[in-house]
Amino acid sequence: MKNSRERNNRKTFLFPIIALFSLTFSAVLALIMVGGDETVYYLKQLNFVPDEKTVCIDPGHGGESSGAVLGSRYEKDDNLRLSLLVRDILTDRGYTVVMTRDKDSDVSLSERCRIANKARASLFVSIHRNSSSSSSATGMEMWVHSTKPTDDALLAQNILDCLDVAGISQNRGIHSGYREGADKNYYINRNTKMPSVLAEIGFISNTDDNKVFDESLEKYAKAIADGIEMTLKEMNGA
Repeated sequence: MKNSRERNNRKTFLFPIIALFSLTFSAVLALIMVGGDETVYYLKQLNFVPDEKTVCIDPGHGGESSGAVLGSRYEKDDNLRLSLLVRDILTDRGYTVVMTRDKDSDVSLSERCRIANKARASLFVSIHRNSSSSSSATGMEMWVHSTKPTDDALLAQNILDCLDVAGISQNRGIHSGYREGADKNYYINRNTKMPSVLAEIGFISNTDDNKVFDESLEKYAKAIADGIEMTLKEMNGA
């Protein structure tokens, strides 16, 4: 009789907990379904505490993924060359720089985000070269999440401003979402827990942009590092 009462008491105690958990899970699921990317973006940041001195630099593509190509020129190589210089500059300034790759290797998009999130990076910058079917397309542009988060937009603006001062063919501005739809997002902007930007550093399909890229590689690296450092200081009230 006593055992029966104890079992009933446990059931009575557990029922509201289970019910509350079910309701919470259902509410979160409903928010994701209704809110889409915007809800996912804010939910992923819950309980995330970044390291103020850590930055993640992501050289786009690599390995079997060459990215944009012009003759024997591969985007993946340009991305890595520039990213390594940015890393060295930030490291010299006392920052901890986490690279998603530091050689010509395949790294999935999910792994790139996992690396940044695990390191608790304060900022994530993915470095790419642009491409177009028109060889006359030129310039640099930044891509942020479709919700245009304040710190993401700040990071993009600071980097673009510093690059503009360094000397670029055209300032194409800051864009949100995804080139195939403003309501979509690049994977890295959607799945990193910290402010992030995808930076398109000139068109690999444009010979003049390539010439300037090669001649200004160190200036561009310093400009990107300056933009990152400026953003960290503004975010942390320095």
